[in-house]
Amino acid sequence: MRTKALLLAAAFAAAGVATSMAQVYSVNAVGYVNVTLKPGFNMVSNPLNAADNTIGTLFKNIQGTIPGGLSVFKFVNNNFVSASWDEFDLKYAPDDAAAVTVVPGEGTFVFNPGSTDLTLTFVGEVKQGDTTTPIPRGFSIKASVVPQAGKPDAFGLPAVPGDSLYKYNTATKNYDPSTFDEFDLKWVPDLPVINVGEAFFYFRNGAATDWTRHFDVNNPT
Repeated sequence: MRTKALLLAAAFAAAGVATSMAQVYSVNAVGYVNVTLKPGFNMVSNPLNAADNTIGTLFKNIQGTIPGGLSVFKFVNNNFVSASWDEFDLKYAPDDAAAVTVVPGEGTFVFNPGSTDLTLTFVGEVKQGDTTTPIPRGFSIKASVVPQAGKPDAFGLPAVPGDSLYKYNTATKNYDPSTFDEFDLKWVPDLPVINVGEAFFYFRNGAATDWTRHFDVNNPT
């Protein structure tokens, strides 16, 4: 099945993929978010709008020494663009991949080549007001545009019959899928909670659309 094949390819057969967990330490318009990178692959989103949203800058803010080979993979047009940390030049390479942006609402795979957890810190502004996250037809990696944990449909994620969301399950080492049912016109099973700093695979069966919402830190609904 093409859907399954694409997902398996996108996951790099990563039996050790771990869903990212995060803690939000500020509910102000400007703050920071810590995301834990487990050994192996992690699905990570950018929860804050930084001054520089490129891979080369966003993923450099890791506590301690960044291990050589730590890699970031962004899914673009059904292919991955990847940048890896060079422990000698102390930067992500190649330069063109390091210059790719990851804005709030988008996600990546991050590979931690070590045997211990790493802490990645995002610093920036909470997106407020009316926000729009494009959702293309087919597969993409998406996330909440603001640092707020919850079920995506509670935040206005649009869906048509055949749309599917895939959250990685660290216990089973596989995806937990939910599909928008054409008969009941609801998610089956219910969508899972997506944590702050976590991303998910999304398959859009319908035409490309936008995920829009309004958010105010003083009234975070």
